[in-house]
Amino acid sequence: MGKKVNVKALIGIFVFCFGAMASNMTMGIMAYISQSYADSPQAVIQTILVTPSLVSVIYALFVGKLNTKIPAKMLVIIHQIGILAYGLIFLLLGGVASIYVLIVGAGLLGFAQGSNYTLLGLLLADVVKDEKQRATWTGICTSIMSVGGVVITTVGGFIAVSRWQNAYLLFLYFIIAIVLEFILLPNVKPEGSVQAKPEAGAAPGAEAAAAAQAKGGMGRVWAISIHYLFFFMFLYVFGTNVSEFIINTYKLGTSAEAGFAASCVTIGGIFAGALFGLYSTRFLKKFTVPFMMLLSVIGLGLPVFMTTSVVGIYFCGILLGFAMNGCAPYIMEELHNAVPAAQYGKAMSIYSAFMNAGMLIAIYVITFLTQLVCGD
Repeated sequence: MGKKVNVKALIGIFVFCFGAMASNMTMGIMAYISQSYADSPQAVIQTILVTPSLVSVIYALFVGKLNTKIPAKMLVIIHQIGILAYGLIFLLLGGVASIYVLIVGAGLLGFAQGSNYTLLGLLLADVVKDEKQRATWTGICTSIMSVGGVVITTVGGFIAVSRWQNAYLLFLYFIIAIVLEFILLPNVKPEGSVQAKPEAGAAPGAEAAAAAQAKGGMGRVWAISIHYLFFFMFLYVFGTNVSEFIINTYKLGTSAEAGFAASCVTIGGIFAGALFGLYSTRFLKKFTVPFMMLLSVIGLGLPVFMTTSVVGIYFCGILLGFAMNGCAPYIMEELHNAVPAAQYGKAMSIYSAFMNAGMLIAIYVITFLTQLVCGD
């Protein structure tokens, strides 16, 4: 029988997960933000999306190390304070202050964006000890992340039609979240700094063998992370361009439609997370990741032929969201199995850093290549 799960702590994790993708809302209303700063170069405005990714790449590398000194609970609260501050800056100063004030405010989001999956992995490692149960709960938690992303992004898109700054009223959720997380999450003493030691009576070479195994596991972590840099680089192309695509380029709708298109990514993620235990463990198994890669190729290719159908764009978003969240629980468990418990935080930090680097490259490099090949 599996080990009992701390239900109170799980509720705290759910509260964290629900708001983890709140930042997706900004992608859905970028066209309106651009209109408020029409005198600023588009490249400068786009930096609102770039800055969080840049900060997150750097910060993600240190989250695992920080967890050797600071409990995951406190890192989560820091995470939530950063998102709240970001939302308040956009709510109170958007359209009034300089665009550079928003860019600096967006940097606060990077501390959250760079640690979403790392913190989720650390929290679940603290709360769910049984490996099979943890894989199932990982899928459920990523599904809840997607549900929160859908609710916040969609509602924010409708609010932004009248005044885009008011969409950030939704970020007041994080005041409630911080209080609940402080109450519900366990304050587990960090173990990342404690290196695994061979049991008493072990063979003389056991320590060296354990070190070699850990080194091999980290090699696997780096390989997985580099692979996912490219995967997220291509996936993020949709999110960074869908608002402009729908509102300005092909005139398919307003920020409400663009916001829902961004939400479709998270709708796909809901199904992927909720069904993870079914399709991954029973059907796809080791083919889970290749199958999700195939879905992502289809989701990114179809918009080329759907320039008159906003519904088609919604469908592509769902495919991409399913691909993204369909991989995440599988990879988190792969990382957990690849290294000793003491190095899991480090492994997740490397993975998160490369994932966010892919998002950053998507904003800069893919946009540059598009202009180079297709012109403005």
